Amino acid sequence: MPAAPPKPKRKPVATPPAATLVRRLERQLARLARQLDDERRRHARAVAAVRRAADRRLASMMREIAALRHHEARADALARLLATRDADAPARVGDAGSRSDPV
Repeated sequence: MPAAPPKPKRKPVATPPAATLVRRLERQLARLARQLDDERRRHARAVAAVRRAADRRLASMMREIAALRHHEARADALARLLATRDADAPARVGDAGSRSDPV
């Protein structure tokens, strides 16, 4: 078996100067700070949208409750009216028989 040719040696990677590393880290820090600000704004918009939706649902429920209370009040008023009419009905029937209206 023939021997494999030797692999070429890699040149050692030179460590960049400290100033280059500092600039790279500053750029990365600036990019991450922008991303954080963007994420905070996006989150604030999302929270505001959720609050608006909840406010709309709450307002809708309050309108429905008000309408139901209105209908309940009308039903109670009608029940009272019918109760007073039914209570007066026997008296009117008795009065109607004793009338002496000529026909």
